Amino acid sequence: MPYNILDLGALNKSLSAGFAITNCGQVAGWIDSPVPPAPLGTPLPFIWTQGIMQLLPLAAPAASGQAFDLNGHGQAVGNTYNTIVTRATRWQGGTMQLLPFLGDVANARSINDCGSVAGDGSTATGNTQAWCDPGGLLSPIPVANPQILPQDRYCRAYGINNRGQIVGGSDLGMVTIRLAAFGPPPVGAHACLWDKGIAQDLSALHANEGSEAYGINDKKQVVGRSGNHAFLWHNHAMTDLGAGAAYNINNSGTVIGDSFFLQGGARTVLTALLPPNSGWSSLEGRDINDYGEIVGTGVHNGKTRAFLMWP
Repeated sequence: MPYNILDLGALNKSLSAGFAITNCGQVAGWIDSPVPPAPLGTPLPFIWTQGIMQLLPLAAPAASGQAFDLNGHGQAVGNTYNTIVTRATRWQGGTMQLLPFLGDVANARSINDCGSVAGDGSTATGNTQAWCDPGGLLSPIPVANPQILPQDRYCRAYGINNRGQIVGGSDLGMVTIRLAAFGPPPVGAHACLWDKGIAQDLSALHANEGSEAYGINDKKQVVGRSGNHAFLWHNHAMTDLGAGAAYNINNSGTVIGDSFFLQGGARTVLTALLPPNSGWSSLEGRDINDYGEIVGTGVHNGKTRAFLMWP
């Protein structure tokens, strides 16, 4: 049976992007009007609730921003920008809070229902450090096992579940500079799981291949990308899910990927879930909630739009 799909709009901007959805159906993302070839112009973060898109507030020195995640209590996290720095930011009840971090770049990428935030940022030495904010005070995630992550100079945190378990990636001591999130992982970098302060190397699908983990559910099932293939990691085993990247997994084990949906071991291209002549193409999923509702970005009648899909 075809899925329903809804264009979330873009207010007065030329495009919108959907990045996260809660079990209440709230969506977080951003709107923008970039001038090619620049990927971003002046993005503005939003929360969408029951048909209404509401921009999140920006306070000086922030001039623009993106919302990457939100929890069931309406707290959102993301980045705000000015001409000099990128700051990790949390929004709650119409208030913007800058999260402190050493260095010029700090990214808030995920928040759980307890309000704990995970992200990464540059340090005074120029390295990139994953961090967790369990309740308002940012602290670096300890790389506690030097045998697993020796001399780590670069690590990113992408997701946190309601048990406080965090996933991301580490360069395992390589001197690696990554300019964009969600690109192909560099060779030698590995997906990583932090649990109770202990870092675990999740390895990769193949030798001499890079991997990163992007999402984790409350059952400690982890999804991400290894080389050019998506993976599912559970109980110390990594499974190849086919070409692409897997960005999130709900508590039923349903996976949402860049262009696909995987349920009960069956992989389906997202556009195949839509009715004929829907006007949509180039769908890229980003998040899925426990009711199977999917959020992401696609092209609708020639315009780039955030979408919400549901069975």
